[in-house]
Amino acid sequence: MVIFIISIFIGCAVFYGLKQILSIAAKMRSEGKVYMAITKNDKSKKIKDIILPTFFRLADTLGKYLVKIKNKKFIDYIERLKKLFKLSGEKYAHFNAYQFFVLQIFAGAAGFLFSMFFISSSIVICFIFAGLGFGIVLLQLKEECKKRKNLILRQLPETADLLSVMLEAGSDFFGAISKTAEILQGPLSQELSNCSAKIALGYDRKKALFEIADACDAQEVTFFIKTINMALESGAGMADTLKKLGMQIRQRHQSLAEKKAQEAPVKILIPLILFIFPTIFIVIFGPIVINLIRSGGF
Repeated sequence: MVIFIISIFIGCAVFYGLKQILSIAAKMRSEGKVYMAITKNDKSKKIKDIILPTFFRLADTLGKYLVKIKNKKFIDYIERLKKLFKLSGEKYAHFNAYQFFVLQIFAGAAGFLFSMFFISSSIVICFIFAGLGFGIVLLQLKEECKKRKNLILRQLPETADLLSVMLEAGSDFFGAISKTAEILQGPLSQELSNCSAKIALGYDRKKALFEIADACDAQEVTFFIKTINMALESGAGMADTLKKLGMQIRQRHQSLAEKKAQEAPVKILIPLILFIFPTIFIVIFGPIVINLIRSGGF
């Protein structure tokens, strides 16, 4: 039991460490600092400002060689990574899929060495930790995509209401999109702002709207965009359409929340059985067992 608890704490520490490294990597890439690694001789620089950029430069170099691999499964995995980068928004937009795969390999090697020196030298356990290190990096990327998707879905009803109000006030639809993007803050407002900029440059309006759905990868957003395009083509009242859309989305969110609330008692059984019940048994029966051992009852 003690080993199990220690393993959980170690796993959490490793996950947190890799999460911080990925966050720093995303920030450095967005600010263009990856290639500033060993060009400065300022001794007052922190370790992360010297080692991590060098680390990512190495990932960039190795990633260029992976492009030559033509294995179908590997190419499919790279395509999935590219899709995840697209869904993650601006945070990981500067990453290259091949370089990210190299970072996964580095994380797996770090897990292997960590297990060898601190946990167990058993080759099976070392490979288990290597797999965990490799997978945690991908898990963090998926978690970022999920977080962004939830923010978009949460912002969607407000966006529909705000667009409806602006249309009722006399604004045209694409002007309302531009103003909504300025007022709201979040990933959906960023996509609306990109859509408005594309349309201003002469991009096809229908295609620009559908690209919002592709960048969000959510059924509700796709339905939202399809309904808007149908209303634009048919000339239906856009304000009323958006009002009804906002109501439908809120009702859907309410039903999903009720479903999750009903599932909560079932999901809580696992932590209860694994963590809470054993602790209660130890607290209640532990002193009794100790007293019996001391008195020679066993």
